[in-house]
Amino acid sequence: MKRAPGEQIDNVERVESAASMQEELAGMRKLHALQVSLAAQVDMRVALQDITALACTFARTECGCVQLVDEHSNDMELRVYRGHDEHSPFVQQFLKDGFQATCDTVRRERRQLVIEDIETFTPLKGTPDYEAALCSGIRAAQFTPLFNRAGVLLGLLSTQFTMPYRPAEHELRLLELLAWTAADYVERNRAQAALRTSESRLAALSLVSSEVHYRMSPDWGEMRTLTGKGFVADTVNPNRAWLMDYIPDDDRAMVRQKIDAGIHAKTPIIFEHRVRRADGSLAWIATKGVPALDAERNITEWFGTAADITARKQAEQRLRDSEARLALVLDQIPIGVGLFDTQGRFTYKNPQLSDQLTDRIPSRDSVRADEWQGIDQQGNPVPPQQFPGARALRGEDTTAPIDFRHLDGTAECWLRVTAVALRDGSRVTGGLTVVQDVTGQRRVQAELGMLAERNRDILESISDAFYGVDAQWRFTYINRKAEALWARSRAQLLGKVIWDEFAALIGSATHTAHLQAAQTRQMVRLDVASPVLGHWVDISLYPTSDGGMSVYFRDISDKKRAQEQLRASEERFRTALTIETVGATYFDMDGRLTDANDAFLKMSGYSRADVEAGTLNWQNLTPATARELTAQAFQELKAKGSTTPYEREYLRKDGSHRWALFAAKRLPDGTGFEFVLDITDRKLAEAALREVQDRNAFLLKLSDALRPLSDPAAIQGKAACVLGEHLHAGRAYYVEVDRKTQQYVVERDWHQPGETSHARRFALSDWPMPWLTDAQTWVVRDTAIDAALPDDQRAAYLGNAIGALIVAPLIKSGQLVASFVVNQRTARDWTAAEIRLVEETAERTWAALERARAQGALIESEERYRVILENALDYAIFTTDTSGYIQTWPPGAEAVFGWTAEEAVGQHIAMTFVAEDRLAGMPQREIEQAHHTGVAPNVRWHQCKDGRRVFIEGATRPLRDGGIEPLGYLKIGQDVTRRREWEDRQQVLLAELQHRTRNLMGVVRVVFNRTQRSSKTIAELALIYNDRLDALARVQGLLSRLNDGDRILFDELIHVELSAMGAIDAQGQGEQVVLDGPSGVRLRSSTVQTFALALHELATNANKYGALAQPGGQLQVRWRLLRTSNGTRLRIEWSETGVTMPTPGEAPQGSGYGRELIERALPYQLQAETTYVLGPDGVRCTIELPVSESMRLEGDEG
Repeated sequence: MKRAPGEQIDNVERVESAASMQEELAGMRKLHALQVSLAAQVDMRVALQDITALACTFARTECGCVQLVDEHSNDMELRVYRGHDEHSPFVQQFLKDGFQATCDTVRRERRQLVIEDIETFTPLKGTPDYEAALCSGIRAAQFTPLFNRAGVLLGLLSTQFTMPYRPAEHELRLLELLAWTAADYVERNRAQAALRTSESRLAALSLVSSEVHYRMSPDWGEMRTLTGKGFVADTVNPNRAWLMDYIPDDDRAMVRQKIDAGIHAKTPIIFEHRVRRADGSLAWIATKGVPALDAERNITEWFGTAADITARKQAEQRLRDSEARLALVLDQIPIGVGLFDTQGRFTYKNPQLSDQLTDRIPSRDSVRADEWQGIDQQGNPVPPQQFPGARALRGEDTTAPIDFRHLDGTAECWLRVTAVALRDGSRVTGGLTVVQDVTGQRRVQAELGMLAERNRDILESISDAFYGVDAQWRFTYINRKAEALWARSRAQLLGKVIWDEFAALIGSATHTAHLQAAQTRQMVRLDVASPVLGHWVDISLYPTSDGGMSVYFRDISDKKRAQEQLRASEERFRTALTIETVGATYFDMDGRLTDANDAFLKMSGYSRADVEAGTLNWQNLTPATARELTAQAFQELKAKGSTTPYEREYLRKDGSHRWALFAAKRLPDGTGFEFVLDITDRKLAEAALREVQDRNAFLLKLSDALRPLSDPAAIQGKAACVLGEHLHAGRAYYVEVDRKTQQYVVERDWHQPGETSHARRFALSDWPMPWLTDAQTWVVRDTAIDAALPDDQRAAYLGNAIGALIVAPLIKSGQLVASFVVNQRTARDWTAAEIRLVEETAERTWAALERARAQGALIESEERYRVILENALDYAIFTTDTSGYIQTWPPGAEAVFGWTAEEAVGQHIAMTFVAEDRLAGMPQREIEQAHHTGVAPNVRWHQCKDGRRVFIEGATRPLRDGGIEPLGYLKIGQDVTRRREWEDRQQVLLAELQHRTRNLMGVVRVVFNRTQRSSKTIAELALIYNDRLDALARVQGLLSRLNDGDRILFDELIHVELSAMGAIDAQGQGEQVVLDGPSGVRLRSSTVQTFALALHELATNANKYGALAQPGGQLQVRWRLLRTSNGTRLRIEWSETGVTMPTPGEAPQGSGYGRELIERALPYQLQAETTYVLGPDGVRCTIELPVSESMRLEGDEG
């Protein structure tokens, strides 16, 4: 889209204004850096050289100088010059009379003087200055006066140019600010020099003159002795009225107060005051008096000295004046300046700094410290301890600026801060800080960054190749087009010197053009044969403000070929003048041809007879589109006698159109003569070039439109819209073939207002188009008359208001997958370029759809993966890095282990291992095994957040992307704790079953043996033995009902167990057994099995080896309920007596299983407290375990 001229001018002015502002901001930074360096510079010549160098930088010249007004003669003296030969007339004239004519002009004007051209500057003509400047090649200059705050001229800061020139306005402003800085420095330096001179005089005076020594009476009323040849050499000695004679009226009260205080305290007196000399003038002295005390500490007299400090006082006053002037200067400069003490408190702030900072530097500002964010010049955050002020207080001198971002609500400002340390010798006494508000600059930088990013996008999207180089010819930027043309990646070239990488360019026209643009700083454009690419290119070189260069180039081989064809055609025209191959015609002023050469007859296809018949005229030789142009040419011929050469089409006899260049002249006889040069080939080449350019512009627009889209329907609609609007068609749409439903599908279409939409589904049978399967685009220019169109299709198209159309099929893997359709209501002669554009749009739309669908499939796959991970709560699936630190922690891992993702990510996998595995190094060994073997089984107990253990069955595998080294590790594990616990329980039950079976067989054997020994007959044996077997079966019956949910009573359990052993009868009585305890004690279902087994073991051992196995043995079982802080518990005391125990050292009888069960299994499984002691006459065992909470002790309510 073309811009209005005024808008283009505004844009140029805005760009130039932005560039000027950037240069002025850069100049302010350099000026600020100079001000900081001048604060510590004591050598005036070095300072003036630095000032001159910066002035030359601001004025873009190599020549400059500084003149200062002599303090005594008021003449200008040349102090520093730069860029001039010391023997040049210019420098000699400065040294001779200080360029007096120019200086007088500045003195009169009292403002900055700019001489754009010395040759035309009238005030200088005829002066020595004029001749000296021109002889030295100086053509332009500027002189900026150095005024102090009192308006006194201190000197001139000038720059010179070798050609007529006027610096830009922002450069002149920078020079004025620099002149203010120079004037301030000169004045301050002179004040410091005067102070040093005064101090040296005072030191010399001290060397040649002794102090005044005196003695005073105790009350200082009488001066008894006065010695010395100092400032009071002519005073009377002694003088009793010294206070009235020597001390001025204004100082007497102070002197008297100091003396009275010393007399009262009997301490030395030290003070400074004024004294009247013998000549009546006043001087300053430093007085020190020391009292002489007697034994009673009474003052007998005073001994004192007086030193002349007049010069020092005067120097101090001048220093205060100088500091006041400096403060005045600092108050006026546009940046903040302040002094601060070692605590970070400001002792001085100019008005600008007062508006920017509080009473303390940011690093010591405890109130607003959080509002400051320090950032260095590389964009890195700076901690408070590295703030400039903090570094200065540590004695680190640095001028590197730090930018501070200050947040105050929604407002944001940026301050650029530097600081240097102030020292007294080697001791840091404070610091000097300079603060500049760079909020505007930051905003401009942000805008420029956005502009640069946009420029990069533009440079990457343009069809021209582009590269940038700096002042040292190093590549700074290369776009994709340049990469493609050079077949070199930008990574290989950036930072490299162009002449090193493309040595073939050296000495070529391209090389010369680069040097010319760098030297003249002007744009250079040329067409040249590239020695690197081997074909013609159009190169445009634009010098940049930083000394570098931006270069655009493009392949113009087609253009050159067209130009070569044009030159060949023109050569043919010149040859035609001699060999009659250039058309030439004669005609009258009515346009009728009267004669023509053979070349024209051949070009037009007419015969000489046609010409002689008089029927040919320019009306029937000119197509309708060119008749107006021909008429204008005839009018010009009649008015001027000749025509400006012009190009137009002409008609051949066969009706075909050709292009020719025409140039006519009226002969003296009134006949017209015209040369005709056929340029059809050139026109075709130009048309082809325009087509390529238009096509590339359209495809770029299409790519930009499709790139941000991800919805397939939106892509189809946007592509149709862009193409339809470009071709000014009636409709455009993308048609997909759905083989499953046997339909053509149009998701979205584009159509002109008033046209119907074709966005719908069509059955394949409704629109049979078998001719599309040969991958040839189908073009109908006029539906009504197109002979290749079947009648049924013709009727369908006309019924849908389709007068012309293009259908570009897309054949993929031998099948028609889609097509792109463009049509309109009226007939249309589609051009080849328009057909190619539809085909290209079809391909690009298909590619964009494939990309979008692939991305959608990827997103859908990732979503499925996420859903799987979030719902697989029985599986701990997570990933780690190569060192074992957790990177991802899905919900399943959280459900199994208990840690949240925030708690787990970043932690080592060792936290999921139990302590013994961590000590054994299992986490690292697992990773190493997975790395070397591809998988590491992970089947073990693991630790959870709440301390419980879970049994995980899984594996660890490395994550690889095709490389040798893994990217990390994937851990997958299933929580099989419940299965593991059942397996463990199964093992316990199996061991218990085996043990109980052996014990049961042993019990049966013992019962039978005992019964046999005590039975007298077989019948008695059978009766008693069967009863005992029944009791034993009852015990087993109780044990077999442990999982039925019934509560088993302890007294029932003990009765059944002892009955089975034959130790008690049905009523619970036995000769060797005593049972004592409450009835109805309900045992927890979870404890019965193990507890019953323990009682069984106690009873079995007693029956085999203990109290029930020996005639004199006794078994006493007592139990009772206890209330504890942990709930109701049952305490059982099993006591056997009268048992013959094994001798000491002999292994106890029994398997030992029962004791292990009591001492280890019951505490672990039932939280029981047990004891088991083999006493001298039997076993003593206690068991205390929790019982059902439904039990109540005697005395409990209810």
